[in-house]
Amino acid sequence: MAILITGGAGYIGSHTVKYFQQKNEDIIIVDNMQSGHENSIDIDYLYKIDIRDKEKLDVVFKNHNLEAVIHFAANSLVGESMEKPYEYYHNNVYGMLCLLDVMKNNNVKKIVFSSTAATYGEPKNVPIIETDETSPTNTYGETKLAMEKMMKWFDRAYGVKYVSLRYFNAAGA
Repeated sequence: MAILITGGAGYIGSHTVKYFQQKNEDIIIVDNMQSGHENSIDIDYLYKIDIRDKEKLDVVFKNHNLEAVIHFAANSLVGESMEKPYEYYHNNVYGMLCLLDVMKNNNVKKIVFSSTAATYGEPKNVPIIETDETSPTNTYGETKLAMEKMMKWFDRAYGVKYVSLRYFNAAGA
């Protein structure tokens, strides 16, 4: 069984790929290379496709025995999201809808989602706890929250189990 990592050539995705490779897991990457870097990964299966292309994504699912998805693929710049909300909704939200549909159609029932603390907006409490109110103040946070809500309903209707990781800024080299 393999794990599909969307956005696996991006910063966080590529480090996740390396982690799973060290654990000898079978990893498949789908990345449209919009902001990913092919030289940051060394892998047998890198599909340079956009998750919004359901036909090509479905071929990846059908060609590999996938157990789960780790979903990093998204536009993620807060300032840009305020200037280009259409692009963020289309890439992030529609992309998630396509991914969940292909997962459902191929009976893949587990997804780990790279969300964001931006779903909380301006926190009413510090530290923020998981159950605090969500009220995003930017398009990026709003799209990530919409994606989380989609997973909730796909879980209820189709049994697609999910975990959302609402971390803050990634830091590194």
